[in-house]
Amino acid sequence: MESVNEGGLPSLFLLQLLFLKIIQYSSLIIPVSLFFGILISLNRLYISNEMLIMKLGGFSCKAISSVLSKIILGATMIVMLFNFFVTPYAINFRSYIEHKILYEQKIYFLQEKNFNQNNNGSKIFYVSNKNKIEPGNIFIKSKNNESVRIDISSGLESSDNNHLTLIDGISYLYKPNDGLSYTKYSSQNIQLSNQVPDKINNDIDSKSILDLLKNNSVESFQESIKRFSLIIATFILGYMAIPLSHVNAREDKYRNIFTAVLFYFSYVIFINILSKSFDNKLYVFLSLLNLHLMYLYVTYKFYIFFNRPG
Repeated sequence: MESVNEGGLPSLFLLQLLFLKIIQYSSLIIPVSLFFGILISLNRLYISNEMLIMKLGGFSCKAISSVLSKIILGATMIVMLFNFFVTPYAINFRSYIEHKILYEQKIYFLQEKNFNQNNNGSKIFYVSNKNKIEPGNIFIKSKNNESVRIDISSGLESSDNNHLTLIDGISYLYKPNDGLSYTKYSSQNIQLSNQVPDKINNDIDSKSILDLLKNNSVESFQESIKRFSLIIATFILGYMAIPLSHVNAREDKYRNIFTAVLFYFSYVIFINILSKSFDNKLYVFLSLLNLHLMYLYVTYKFYIFFNRPG
């Protein structure tokens, strides 16, 4: 919004970029929502003593897990889809739009009685009335490193996305070495945009899992193993949230949330750190494998502890 307000980003692209940002961060938002959604929902049952009644009826953590398994597995599959394909596509498409905005120096809107300019301010356009032909109706200023040009015309004959056809006007051209000159015309074409150079995207975040697996570089392996790890973490943390909801549930309804925050964010932070810490593929794989096994073991111990008799 700040970029649009300052004129650096055409408002035409605002909703597109916001939507792509939402898609980009969905792979992080979904695991958080799953983990804390399960934790807070079950914690509420403990506070209202409903969970106590359910457990007295033989409804254990294992039984709760079997009920929530479909939700956990479904969320894990969605995270996998986003991490592998949707998020890289969104990042790549957002990068393309930003590249287009940067290099396509174009006037996107020709609003009446407003000064309209392209991305870098090299063209400024003002029109009083698009449908009338009257003296001084249209004003266009164009500048580059060599000259400044000003067109004042009476009207528009036709226009499309890239060109304007001005009628009955005069063009002033100023060059530092040649001075000022002018030309009268009955019809004149004005180009609104330049050709956008091809974009070569080497951003590894924008590569799908298939592209990463085809590449044998260490960076591609690190990114691949990181994406797999976030999917595994979604699965493990979904089940970990079930016994964590029981921690001090009746004494302090917020203490288990603080404990859960510690487990969740330490897990995600360690995944990011370990995936970038080694230049050897084997070391990266073993470090993350041990991390997942450790959290899986902690989850298993939580289930044992909260299912013990008494």
